Amino acid sequence: MVMFSFVYKNIDFAHKLDGHSTPSSDFTKHMHDHYELLYLVHGNINYTVESETKKLGAGEIVLMSPGMLHFGIVDPSTPYERYVLKFPAKLLPEFLLKEIEDLKFCGIIAKVRELFEELDAIYASFNDEERNLLMITTLFRILVRVYKNETHATDEQIHNNAIIAEVTDYINANINRPITLADICRDLHFSKSYISSEFSKEMNTPVMTYIKHKKIIAAHRKITEGKTKLVEVAEEFGFPEYSTFYRNYKKIIGYPPLEGKK
Repeated sequence: MVMFSFVYKNIDFAHKLDGHSTPSSDFTKHMHDHYELLYLVHGNINYTVESETKKLGAGEIVLMSPGMLHFGIVDPSTPYERYVLKFPAKLLPEFLLKEIEDLKFCGIIAKVRELFEELDAIYASFNDEERNLLMITTLFRILVRVYKNETHATDEQIHNNAIIAEVTDYINANINRPITLADICRDLHFSKSYISSEFSKEMNTPVMTYIKHKKIIAAHRKITEGKTKLVEVAEEFGFPEYSTFYRNYKKIIGYPPLEGKK
């Protein structure tokens, strides 16, 4: 059940409640070019962001930066209620981007629930232009509370898969060159079968699919900055054939590369 869903211009804010059912496959895993903030109202869920997993409690916040793989494993026997706020990096002032860049699991923040509940009231009482302005203002207030919060999740509360962390760190460090499974296994001293199995089990996606999405999202960021020719961007991120880059870009980002330059 959707309490509200507001998709307007460059924001996508929603308040949702799933009853005693299994979440759809659309929820299972995500990697995209925008920020996503999850506020858990109620539910039993283990949430993974890259190599880190945490069992969330009511009132906790998770913040996913662009390009981070994230997904939740939800207990279908318990109602699952949450707010999900999706927004582009360009919406935020530079200082705020710097403050939140390393945040993932943000813990419970005093008096923040009332800010999320404001979103329901805004949706119910205003037109789209007014909603857009007021919801973005509320988002800023939430993010300031998030980065000033002193009760972020501790290492003891978060399970960090050391092997997956090593693989994802390697991929992020080498995102600007071609990466194969053989490269990863050679440089990190793992077998192909082990990495393939472990990565798919922990991340719910094949390692090469993860790499492809990471590269396309990084390329998208370059294109939106308008710094480089499209063919050069494709080559930089390991796509020698522009047609292959174009096809993957359109599938992952949702529109052709030329539109990303606007």
